[in-house]
Amino acid sequence: MTHRFLAALLIALPLSCSAAGQATAGGCTVVAGGGRQAASADTRANDHWNRLNFSFFDATLTAAGASAEVVPAFFAVEASDATKNTDTVLAQAAKAGCTRLLSVSVFGDDSKSDGELVFALRVSPIRKSGDALSVGSVEYEREYRFTATPASLNKAVPSRIAEQALNDYLGARKR
Repeated sequence: MTHRFLAALLIALPLSCSAAGQATAGGCTVVAGGGRQAASADTRANDHWNRLNFSFFDATLTAAGASAEVVPAFFAVEASDATKNTDTVLAQAAKAGCTRLLSVSVFGDDSKSDGELVFALRVSPIRKSGDALSVGSVEYEREYRFTATPASLNKAVPSRIAEQALNDYLGARKR
């Protein structure tokens, strides 16, 4: 219950780009997070995915905010309307002057024999054409996969994965 409140609060927050409150000349970055895991009839399962996704999202938002202007957009697993979510992100980007979308998510990949827990990072430009904004093609994408065993899942610390993912992305941009 508390997590749903936090998720709703984050989406409803007044838009700000960081502690500085101003978008840079190069534009800010919308950091969007949420599950690609399908919502379940089991509210406990949804809460589990929402907490895990929020943890990864929050750590990424914090890490990205250390060096860039950011705007948060978190979507709970239950927020499954992709068009509505994209419209929300683009409205936030328009209001704040953001030029980049950094998307993070955590989901299960059951196609593997043991199953895998996947932490994903995707970066796309936000394009402007006249007054309309759109999300451009993915420029960077990386997944961090962990076999779904108790031993390996103990090593899956969302904050460390978020820092590594952001460092990997920033390193790739420099090349």
